[in-house]
Amino acid sequence: MATDPVVDAPGVDSANDAPVARWIPTASCLPNPRNPRDELGDLSDLASIKDRQLQSCLAVTPAAYLRLWPEDRQTLGAGAQDVVIVNGNRRRAAAELYGREQLLVVVDDSVAESKATLLRAALDENMARKDFDPIEEANAVVLIVAQYPTAKEAAEAEGWSQSWISHRKNLLKLHPELQRQVRAKARGEEGVSINVARRLGSVKGIEAMSLAGQTAELEQLLQADADAVAARRAAKLEAKAAAKAPAEAPAPQPAATPAAASPAQSAAAAETAPATVKAPAPVTPRPEPAPRNPVANTEPVRSTERFSAENPEPLPMPEQRAMAPVDEQSSAAPQAELGSVDWHNVEELADAICRTLSADEAYRLADALANRLLTTSN
Repeated sequence: MATDPVVDAPGVDSANDAPVARWIPTASCLPNPRNPRDELGDLSDLASIKDRQLQSCLAVTPAAYLRLWPEDRQTLGAGAQDVVIVNGNRRRAAAELYGREQLLVVVDDSVAESKATLLRAALDENMARKDFDPIEEANAVVLIVAQYPTAKEAAEAEGWSQSWISHRKNLLKLHPELQRQVRAKARGEEGVSINVARRLGSVKGIEAMSLAGQTAELEQLLQADADAVAARRAAKLEAKAAAKAPAEAPAPQPAATPAAASPAQSAAAAETAPATVKAPAPVTPRPEPAPRNPVANTEPVRSTERFSAENPEPLPMPEQRAMAPVDEQSSAAPQAELGSVDWHNVEELADAICRTLSADEAYRLADALANRLLTTSN
């Protein structure tokens, strides 16, 4: 960083053998020929470097660099006082563009221990940049992996997974035109997404295909994705519609016809019949009575199917019994509907009442309960 110790002479701090920062003429700071970035992009965000350098650059000596790539000697064109910038190539270019005469540089030849270590140092800085596109990253990763005998050894040494490496290799199997579209998409423009491009690169034999062949494979891949999305939406709508529809009620069972009674038996039964019908106390379960109508035999709606954050569209309430004539109301026997209800289960009880009583009867029952509660609380 710019706060590192600064010396005027090249080399390391002899006291602790640690790299130190020093001011080096901008003209003596050479760009890294192995920089993973194809283009440095817009440098206007670094215009302030003309007056102040906020972060130092990392460099190696030309001798350390040429031990790794002696074939770059003519390309590098380094002098005795020059250094090769490993991290900070955009800062170097901005200093040159905006007229800064010196740069604060940390020269550390240990970064050039091997080709892999120098390439990884350059890659790490660029990967942190938002405009480092995936094709540049893929090229850098493949170049680093090539420094090892196998991809497995590269993955273990660099801390990458083999699948992570394979995903980036797949991008480089695509035609340059498709790679251009991947880069465009990464910049927020129209193009091919990274995920789709990686899947396309995993198609068997894709590398040997022409642009037309790869484009055809891409269209098939996109169509398959669209079909899958449409199928998921249709299944979701179908499930939603099924949840809204009331359960299909079974056909009503014919009520058993009672045996004919003699006039004397009828008279005796009339004399002993109670004046009113009371709801029975909870008893041991008994066989379900024959339903009075198809709606009455509908299963109670479970509490998980009612309105909640997970179910914003509850199922409809059970249909209520139609309003019966006055003379029939007195003879209606609600125990046929309420006899098997768990009276401590409020939801089940409410469903049974709605199926058994008409709307008017249910409202009158609610009023009576409210009055009873008010009277009891007073």
